[in-house]
Amino acid sequence: MAVSLEKIDQAVKALAEMGARRVILFGSAVDHPESANDVDLAVDGIAPRHILDADVKVGEILRQPYDLVCREEDADFFEIVSRYGRVLYG
Repeated sequence: MAVSLEKIDQAVKALAEMGARRVILFGSAVDHPESANDVDLAVDGIAPRHILDADVKVGEILRQPYDLVCREEDADFFEIVSRYGRVLYG
């Protein structure tokens, strides 16, 4: 399944509206969105009490497999992703 860049943009906008300071795309969709099987996003700035809401919202928008990694839950992994991913917001 190809990754829809329009849907990713919508997901990024929704995350920003929920308080995200940065959203980073990582994984296979960075270099080959046409052949990626999922969307991997890392987010910084969403309060831990709202992470589940953000996860649900992203799923509703993308309607395809995805992973949402939050800096507030895994700062070490977020730092690795921030070095190798593509910043979409922030």
